[in-house]
This record gives sequence, C-alpha cells and structure tokens, in this order.
Amino acid sequence: MTLRDDPTHLPRLRGLRAWPAVALAVAMTGYGLLFVAAPAMAATPAPIALTSAQCPTDIAEGEIDGCVTELQDLLNTHGAGLGVDGDFGPATLTAVKNYQSSHGLSADGIVGPLTKSSLDSTTSVPTAVALTSAQCPTDIAEGEIDGCVTKLQELLNTHGAGLGVDGDFGPATLTAVKNYQSSHGLSADGIVGPNTKASLDSAGTSVPAPIALTSAQCPTDIAEGEIDGCVTELQDLLNTHGAGLGVDGDFGPATFTAVENYQSSHGLSVDGIVGPDTKASLDGTGTPPTPPPPSGSVLSKIVAYAQDIEGGAAEPGWDGGWPGGDIQYVWGGGHEAQPGPSTGTCVGDPQSLSCTDPGAIGLDCSGFARWVYDLAYGQDVLGAGATGNQISEMTRVSSPVAGDLVFFGSSPTDTEHVGVYIGNGEMINSYDTGTVVQTNAVSAGGTLIGYYQY
Repeated sequence: MTLRDDPTHLPRLRGLRAWPAVALAVAMTGYGLLFVAAPAMAATPAPIALTSAQCPTDIAEGEIDGCVTELQDLLNTHGAGLGVDGDFGPATLTAVKNYQSSHGLSADGIVGPLTKSSLDSTTSVPTAVALTSAQCPTDIAEGEIDGCVTKLQELLNTHGAGLGVDGDFGPATLTAVKNYQSSHGLSADGIVGPNTKASLDSAGTSVPAPIALTSAQCPTDIAEGEIDGCVTELQDLLNTHGAGLGVDGDFGPATFTAVENYQSSHGLSVDGIVGPDTKASLDGTGTPPTPPPPSGSVLSKIVAYAQDIEGGAAEPGWDGGWPGGDIQYVWGGGHEAQPGPSTGTCVGDPQSLSCTDPGAIGLDCSGFARWVYDLAYGQDVLGAGATGNQISEMTRVSSPVAGDLVFFGSSPTDTEHVGVYIGNGEMINSYDTGTVVQTNAVSAGGTLIGYYQY
C-alpha cells in the first residue's frame, strides 16, 4: 500500500486502534490515501501481554498480532518512538536490538524469555534521589540500579539525552554521561563524581534569561561553546520546530546538531553556525528573497508557481517564507492554518517520515496543490482539507489545460492523489515518501479520475 495524502484533519483518526477496519479504510481513502486495490486496512491488534500463552516463545520480525502491539507499547516507554501498528517490521527490529544492547541482553532482535522479562517487568522505577544526598555513593557508575540513577537520568534528559528513565545505569546512560561531561568541560570518564554531580544537580545555577537573536547583545554568529541568553533563545526557537532540546543556554553538541537539522530542512547553509540568515529564519524577522509573482492568467500562474517550487525557489507564506531548496514529501505536510510546507503526522502511515523525524518539514500531494493555488489566487481557495475536499470545490473539464488539477482514485468521492497538470501528459506533484516535489507523467499517478478547474 502506497500512502500519498493526509488524514490529519479528521480528529477521529487519532484513535486508530479502536477503529473498525472498514471505517478506517473509508475515512482514510476519503482523505487522499493512494493505494492499489487491496483489502480494507485492519485496525491495530489489541495488545496481548508478552508472557501470555497467546504469544510465541520467541517474537520475531514478520509477526503481526497483539503481542507485537504490546511489544511496541513497551519499547516506546523506553524512548523508541515507534508507530504502534502490531507489525514487527524493520523499525521494531532496530528498537528491540537497541533495547537489548542497552540492557545487557543478547542483541539478536528476537524477543525471547529474557527480553520479555526485562520489558514486561512490573518492578517500579526506583524513586529519584538527589545526587548530592547521603544515600548516593560518591561515585555513581555503570551497573548501579537505584534512585540515584533515576535522578541522574532525569537530569541528563533535561540536557537532551533522551534516555528511558528506569534507574538502571546501563550502556546508554554511560554514553549520555560521557557526552554531558565532554560538552561541559569535565573529565569524560563516565563516572558521576562530585564535579559531575555539582554540574548536573546544582540548584544555584539558573538558566540564562533569553535574549532575542537579533539583539545587539548577541554576536553576529552564535556558535558551539557559547553559554548565554542568546543560546537560551536559540534553544527555545529550535524546540518550536521539534528539536526537543534541554534549554540550558549552553550551545553544546545537541544544540549544534539541532541547528544543522534546522538549516538542512529550511534550505540554509548547513554549518551549525547561527548567523544572520539562520537567525532571520528562526526569529521570523527576515524576509527571504522571493521571485517576482508570475504574470498572465491564473492558470499560467499556477504552472509558474509549481515550477518555481519544484526548482527550489523561495516563496512567500509559511512561517515567514519558504527559503528555497527542494521540498520533501511529508505525509500530512501543508495542512496547517496557513498554506505551505509544515510538519506532518505519523497517524495513518507507519512509513511516514514523521514517524522517525517529527520535526521534518514538507508537503503531501494535496498540501502542495493547496499552496500553489494559494500563491496563484492570492488566497487559500482550496483550504486545509485533503484531496476529497479539494475535488468538491472544483469543476470537471473534458479538455484539460495546464494549470488544472488532475485527480486519481476510484471515483470523485474516493480520491487518492492529486497533481498540478502542466501539459504534455505531465504533472508536478508531491509524490510519495522518499521523494521531493517533482514532475511525473500523469500515468504515474494511478487510476485517473479526471481534470478539474477551480
């Protein structure tokens, strides 16, 4: 099944597990899923305890049932970030191996008795104990399991470690300690001694107050190693784009990576340095250069804007303006209050880029069509809905011209994909996960419904 469009604006879809298969299939096809003739999508299997007699001794890749649903739920409590669909695919396999590796188990990706016992344990997480408490040893090291480690993991997570908090000082916690020590000028030995404790647990060190990036108090280029309110503001802004940073005013490795990720997804030079262009993009104070509006009829403008976007041109709209560069396909992208590239969703498409990168910016097929029409008409004429909503706003034509929308699916009430027709049997569209806005033959879109004008 190939998924093309976005169901995010039906709130009911957020309860996927409870939906009957037929209702789910109807709702999703109505919101622009592209799929070859196939049975209706089944609801996620209800979770089954891993130690139940209904689950096999060894749960392995390829299994699809409630045992896998429970497995995915449990892995997510340890930070796996999986889409829960009851299908033991490659992402679940990787998450199992990571869990096994970080918990001293054989990392074979098979969920046998030992892994089940570790995951499904009813033992509660030790209550957090302040690191400087007399209950904690002078040096907290790998292998310790207690409330001191619980507190350690919580503190590391405020600095972006992303650990599962279980009170167990395993390999993942060791790596996080070393990373913290390295980025804070401490001896990177992985042992949480007095200096590391004081740095982590200090109550007297407040986070620097945020300072606007464009303020004269901030340097022209904010770079790794800086510690001040400019970095606090930077981290706050990056987090509005899904970075998930601990806000401490310290430009360490995690902030550096978040800056590079932001620059890459916004068509900026990827150097990890927050200079004028990156500041303007983040802080909403800059107006990116845009090409002059296309001239001529609305239909010719539609084609021109579609070609500009495909070519990586900067465009107005979306969070202060798209800065240019290829726009990737993101399931659910382009359906926010304002037209233009946006984050998407993992709901409805387990293969969505949003499942592995929630901060990914892009467009799905109807999000692309919406933005192009908004630019050409000067207003959001198609709205935030998906293909089924768009086709209902338009009139079918027997003789298509460049600038029409071309729809695909079983019928006008059962749509799956849309593209901007540019003539000569071609369309520009946001095609599928793993691609960017591109030109394809109309024949590549699936079963043709027809051509429509607004």
